[in-house]
Amino acid sequence: MSFSLETKNELARIKPEKKCCQLAEIAGFIRMGGTVRLSGGGKLTLILSTENPAVARHYKTLLKEYFGASANLLVGHANFQKKGHLYELCLDEGMDAEQMLRETGILLVREGCNYIGDGIYEELLKTKCCRKSYLRGVFLGAGTLNDPEKGYHLEIVCSTEALAADVKKLFNGFVDIHAKTCKRKNHFVVYLKGSEQITDILNILGAHGQLLKFENVRIVKGIRNQTNRISNCDNANLDKALRAAEKQIADIRKIIGGRGMESLPEKLRKVAAVRLEHPDVSLSELGEMMKPPLNKSGVYRRLKKIEETADKL
Repeated sequence: MSFSLETKNELARIKPEKKCCQLAEIAGFIRMGGTVRLSGGGKLTLILSTENPAVARHYKTLLKEYFGASANLLVGHANFQKKGHLYELCLDEGMDAEQMLRETGILLVREGCNYIGDGIYEELLKTKCCRKSYLRGVFLGAGTLNDPEKGYHLEIVCSTEALAADVKKLFNGFVDIHAKTCKRKNHFVVYLKGSEQITDILNILGAHGQLLKFENVRIVKGIRNQTNRISNCDNANLDKALRAAEKQIADIRKIIGGRGMESLPEKLRKVAAVRLEHPDVSLSELGEMMKPPLNKSGVYRRLKKIEETADKL
């Protein structure tokens, strides 16, 4: 089961307590997953579609509780590009679909004529709890969330540019959320990237179980990345030290083949002799082998003088 599906299953178990929040969530879902059809006599039929059975059951219950409407549940096959089933909640004129569309701010009136709005009805977003509920409906209707093991990405697919702008505004109305939009073929996508923003959104939506799973994955990935960085750094330092040691040994042998070891001052001869005997040790270890012991910077300075001497040959 995908992380996105598990998140929707958890959210589908949340029942808003306030009537205003119930209406806001229903409106968010209808806006993203609803289709309005004209039937005989100019009557309207509302169809709510989802590929998640838990989501279908959730909104069938919510519609019954808020509107008293017993939606007909139809189960069909998803399109040929996808496997699984498509669940449709159908509400016709007998269930007062028109009134439902008006109350959710989707069916509006202008100059005496009905029209379907393509944005979010602001009257439903007056309180923070209603904004959270509306956003939950939006996500359940058209949201997807990547498995955090693969990447941090949440997106909402919108049918119009105006709707995408309103969904983006809804996201960005919460602290530290910075959603962006892009066009993908004939749709407009509102998306979030970054683990911290997605963590905040899971908390806002109320998916606290998935939030804990997300955080666990993020922590493990962080530790793994830090371990890799340390390992890479250690390997780089080791390679650097080995290259430096090879250069030091080459300088010492150049002096031996030229002027001879005896041409070096006693302090430099001692360091050179220990380096030739121990080509793989660090400068600190080299200093500990000296008699008397020498600190790392002291060893470095003497080897640097040996290098300068070799460069003059």
